[in-house]
Amino acid sequence: MIKRLISILVPIAVLLLAVSSCMGSGPAPRATLAILNKEMARDDTGAVVARITVKNTSRYVAELAEVTVDFYDARKNLVCSASDSVMNLGPDGTWDFEIFCKGERCGEAVSCAIKAIAGTSSGRF
Repeated sequence: MIKRLISILVPIAVLLLAVSSCMGSGPAPRATLAILNKEMARDDTGAVVARITVKNTSRYVAELAEVTVDFYDARKNLVCSASDSVMNLGPDGTWDFEIFCKGERCGEAVSCAIKAIAGTSSGRF
């Protein structure tokens, strides 16, 4: 009877250990992003553009790296907000991109604020 009970409980215990190790002990570590370069300029057509370089400064892959740029006029009023993203930015990886101000008042834009956020492709930030 004891042998039969052990023969049933041991496989169940092994199965439970295997499942719990696959589930992990908590949320995945989050990557950290740094803004290395930022420049706001006008291109050849006169459109306002923010040129930005972002770097993953962590040792984890940023499944989703998102950058949001808020463009402001001289009175610090929000003119436009735009964003862009890239997937799977590896450790020490960099991302160079341009975000254009698109809207009626973009000709008034004189400054911008930039936010970079690392998250997962499932939407967890």
